[in-house]
Amino acid sequence: MYGRVDNWRDIASAFSSQAETGLVPPTAGTASGHKDGWGMTISNCGQSAMVPLVRQLGSARGSQAYREALCRLPAQPAIFLCHLRKASDTIPITLSNTHPFVHNGWGFIHNGTVFGAQSLSRNSDLAYTSDDSDSEHLFHYLLTQIVERPRNTGIADSVAAAVSSLDIEYTALNFLLSNGRRLYVVRHFRKHAEYYSLYYYQLPDGVIICSEPIDINGLSRDRWQLMANHCLLNISGDPARVEETKI
Repeated sequence: MYGRVDNWRDIASAFSSQAETGLVPPTAGTASGHKDGWGMTISNCGQSAMVPLVRQLGSARGSQAYREALCRLPAQPAIFLCHLRKASDTIPITLSNTHPFVHNGWGFIHNGTVFGAQSLSRNSDLAYTSDDSDSEHLFHYLLTQIVERPRNTGIADSVAAAVSSLDIEYTALNFLLSNGRRLYVVRHFRKHAEYYSLYYYQLPDGVIICSEPIDINGLSRDRWQLMANHCLLNISGDPARVEETKI
């Protein structure tokens, strides 16, 4: 979520049910749900950085820790990211592999599998915190491209270029990336379009983004907009502005 969203706690609570009901890739051969961990990161008060809030193993639905994390927040953060994990077959189910990943004030959540992610170029100053997560390798690659971008090149353009130039096998590069002030949303998949979806819901002063529409009173099902493939949303400002770029 970005900006002002009415009933944001109720929306975040309703989202947790997708830990049990959310779609899985057709090749997974398992029941619905993303029960391999969950986590949250939020923008700080000055909107100058993303800070970690909580990460847990297991399912978010019915989790006391999930409810407590939402209740501890005195007000809605300007940017709120929450991830429900369905682990890739080759990536261990560990707390350190649970999203979001946070580094140097940036927060990152990802859906998809990146094969051979260890080969991605990265700044050697970026320290690994995970158990060889392909998503964290992708995160470091993106941060490196942002830091090393040419002068007068915007972050959104750098992210788009980093994604479009990625010459490696992957199922999807669906991710949300934020520095606490802006939110960058990418939908970029190679297979399983029904699963690797991203929707956004525009409000007068905010935006909600989710892999599947959230079913709750106050949100109209027909106002969820499906992002196109090869698309980047650059969300900023107060009230929220959404700029769309083709990748």
